[in-house]
Amino acid sequence: MKKLLLSTLFALLLSPLAMAQNAIKPLDETGIYLDGDCKAIASSPDGYTYVLMFDKRLIRIDCDGTQKEIPIPLNKEVNNLNDYFCDMAVDSRAVYFCGYDVSAIVALDLKNPKELKTLPLSYENKPIRPMMISRTKDGWTIKDFDYRTFKVDIKGNLTLLPNLSEVVLDKNGKPVIKVDPYHEGDKIVFPGKLVDENNNTKWTAPKPEEPMVVLSLNYLGYDSDNDRDVYIANYSSGDMVAEMNVFAVDSSNNIVAHRLIPPTSLAFIMSYCKLAYDGSIIAVYCDPQNPDTRVILKKYELNTDSADQKG
Repeated sequence: MKKLLLSTLFALLLSPLAMAQNAIKPLDETGIYLDGDCKAIASSPDGYTYVLMFDKRLIRIDCDGTQKEIPIPLNKEVNNLNDYFCDMAVDSRAVYFCGYDVSAIVALDLKNPKELKTLPLSYENKPIRPMMISRTKDGWTIKDFDYRTFKVDIKGNLTLLPNLSEVVLDKNGKPVIKVDPYHEGDKIVFPGKLVDENNNTKWTAPKPEEPMVVLSLNYLGYDSDNDRDVYIANYSSGDMVAEMNVFAVDSSNNIVAHRLIPPTSLAFIMSYCKLAYDGSIIAVYCDPQNPDTRVILKKYELNTDSADQKG
């Protein structure tokens, strides 16, 4: 009888449910494994991380690692999610999806996720094909298939932002703008800086050691808890592996934190890493052991005492 009880207990401990419960762990830089392929990630002000999978699953992850799947309904405008959603943004009330097949922002109410609601979008009486989205204080920012960036108010009115504007606005709701590479003789020069609407330099990434150069510099957003801007710079050269450098910069443009995070090999994802509301970085990668069937979601802390820390 004792052996039977032990065998039963052992079987229960190895049951899928028990194993799943035992596998719950906080989201950190060691990562949480998710079956399937990822389309988009986002974080919300109330501490959740959301992952949108290709198979129409929306997964909400709490800070302690607890997972909840939220079914995504369809409506008459959106009837094939697998072809549709490209990116998403989240606040405490809703998830906002965008995708180039429908000229709209598509909202899912988190308290009553029974139907999708659409906010139609058009510019100069023509539909747009949105591919990236971010949430602002009074609306959203959209980047479309033609690389145009728009501010969108709650009524769906669009304002075109300057060419090469990032999809994330700064703390004052102003655009952060990329600077195109240029030729210097036979050499292509990557400026590695971002500017404001008046072409004033907002920030310039530190130059890496040769032969590496700054191939790209992107604005991840404003960390209000720590009063700092966060950028990611791709340092690379020829056949050398890219280094993704995340910098936190204070109001005097001093670097107060820096760390490396791995680049991703995920295909068909608009933004593989994003700034979370708590000032950390969320990022998603292929599982090296199962690259076609599983991804790893990671969360990197960007503390002021973590300068030069590697991911």
